[in-house]
Amino acid sequence: MVKINEKLGVVGRLTRHDARNKLTVILNNTYLAKKALRKQQDSTTYLQSIDSAVEQMEKIFDYAKTYEMLGVEELTEMNAQKIFNEAATLLSGTKNVAITNKCAGLTVLADSLLRQLFYNLIHNSLEHGEQVSQICVRYVEKDGKELEIIYEDNGIGIPQEEKKKIFDEGYGKGTGYGLYLIKKICEAYGWTIKETGTLNKGVRFVMTIPKAYKHDKIAYSFTTF
Repeated sequence: MVKINEKLGVVGRLTRHDARNKLTVILNNTYLAKKALRKQQDSTTYLQSIDSAVEQMEKIFDYAKTYEMLGVEELTEMNAQKIFNEAATLLSGTKNVAITNKCAGLTVLADSLLRQLFYNLIHNSLEHGEQVSQICVRYVEKDGKELEIIYEDNGIGIPQEEKKKIFDEGYGKGTGYGLYLIKKICEAYGWTIKETGTLNKGVRFVMTIPKAYKHDKIAYSFTTF
């Protein structure tokens, strides 16, 4: 019997494939319409709004694809420093940003979505931090019982009244799924995440990892240099 998760995965892939084809048709036609109406400012403004909406829809499909992968892969030992560096290279806006990675020697129990988690954090800084020039990721162990991975930037930060809302589904600018997906990935790993930064000084995301999961596997290890 086909498993329910497998069925949902197939349906999701087929739905995205069909929808993306239709979005391509929309984009091609708005491109042609903009060329034909380039002297009519009102018309081109409306068409640009359509372009923006299509772009947001494509991002939502990408998030949905990632969400489908939650809990599918078996957790294995991952090199946190290496995965973070890989995530940073996937973003084109980091040229003028000093990225400091202090996770050398850290191994965490995770899966391939760890790269997506780091990618979303960096993308969030570039997209919403307003002139972020510094990003730092580091870790610290607490009483030998848990470890914190701390991600910081020097952007505008997040107002206190929004801190409890930023991980809610659909909240915020853009698609509203970036930080929501980060939280869900953390939950799948048995981690917790919170934002403790200061407004106008930058964000500070703290991911807390317990020493052992419910199945008694060691959740992290590190080698000091």
